[in-house]
Amino acid sequence: MKDGKTLSTPLFLLYFKKGDSPHYAFVAPRGIFKNATKRNKYRRMGYNIIRSIPLKPCFGVFIYKKQAVSATQKEIKDGVIYLLNKINT
Repeated sequence: MKDGKTLSTPLFLLYFKKGDSPHYAFVAPRGIFKNATKRNKYRRMGYNIIRSIPLKPCFGVFIYKKQAVSATQKEIKDGVIYLLNKINT
C-alpha cells in the first residue's frame, strides 16, 4: 500500500491501489469501538455493503473514523459507495 492513494470522508479513511481483482478490507479500531461485538458488527456491515455492489479491480482498506459510531447503516452505505465511485472514475 506504499504506492497507493488515500481518500477520506467524515466516516472513513480509504487506502487503495489498483489491482487485478477486487479485494477490500474493513478496519474498526479498538480505540473507537471498545467492544469486540461492535467492531465485528461494523466490519460485517461493511462487507455486506461491498457484497451488494458491482466492483472494479482494486485493493482497498476502509478504516472507520470516530463519527461512524453514531452513523446509521444508510450513511455508512452512502459513504462506501461514494468512495468506490471516486476510485472508479
